[in-house]
Amino acid sequence: MEVVINEKRLTPAEQDRLDELEAIIRENFLAYVAVGNALLEIRESRLYRNKERRTWEEYCRRIWDMGHDYADRTIAAAKVTGNLLTIVSKDDGSPDWELLPANESQARELARLEPEEQARVWRLLIDYQRATANERHPFKITAKTVKKTVKEFKGEQVTRRVRAATEQVRKQAKGEDKRSAQFVAVFEHFMAEVTREQAAGWRHTSRQAVFESLCAAAQAVGECGEETTKARRVLWRGTNIDKLLAAGLAIFRIAADNLLIEQLTAVDQWLVYGEYATPEQGLAAFEDLMLEPTNIRA
Repeated sequence: MEVVINEKRLTPAEQDRLDELEAIIRENFLAYVAVGNALLEIRESRLYRNKERRTWEEYCRRIWDMGHDYADRTIAAAKVTGNLLTIVSKDDGSPDWELLPANESQARELARLEPEEQARVWRLLIDYQRATANERHPFKITAKTVKKTVKEFKGEQVTRRVRAATEQVRKQAKGEDKRSAQFVAVFEHFMAEVTREQAAGWRHTSRQAVFESLCAAAQAVGECGEETTKARRVLWRGTNIDKLLAAGLAIFRIAADNLLIEQLTAVDQWLVYGEYATPEQGLAAFEDLMLEPTNIRA
């Protein structure tokens, strides 16, 4: 049990020192932003490359003893905080650091959302925190509460889209694009099952399994083949890099010294495509690669 001791109020000197110490704590809490931004520049500019470390993965492992996935999460968290700076600012326009995620764990949970969704969810949390500030047990933003709010938000998005799709089918059934009453009923039943699975946390049928079923149905009616459904899958769940790779494009990059060519196999995963004895050989090989219409430069 915590014992509260009645003491004198802080002197001006003590208050100044408290402010200094809290500033140090706050700066270190937000150190992940500086670290993430630094890692981002190293990764995007390929500053990690040399004869001993030719890939991003090797650099993270050898220099910082961390997996590249952890580094990527730190980068994502820093991007989130940068995005939130647009909605949390003081009256003079300067950043209100006290209203930003206090640590990388909180920001990482928001990284699962699109930028505009991140702002909406964080604003929701901030407003709720302010509304309960004077209560006996005020709401506190933690990584756990952020995760829960993100999960609820994503669930609401699914429910909203299911409702919109069902209503669309109902309206189209009354128009020129014919749909039988039985078809509409089956569709509504299926979408109701999707809603129930979402509410259950995809415990009985995974979200991916539902999507694969939808892809199978699309192929069955002959309007789109396997490649099209793969592209739609990427549009729904993947990144821009995933979309390019799913479209059949090959992405290459050449080292600054022109002695090494790498090919992208997944997001931030590069494999050595070719090594060359002279810069002229490397550049010539890369130029030949770029002549292929399905090959693009990173």
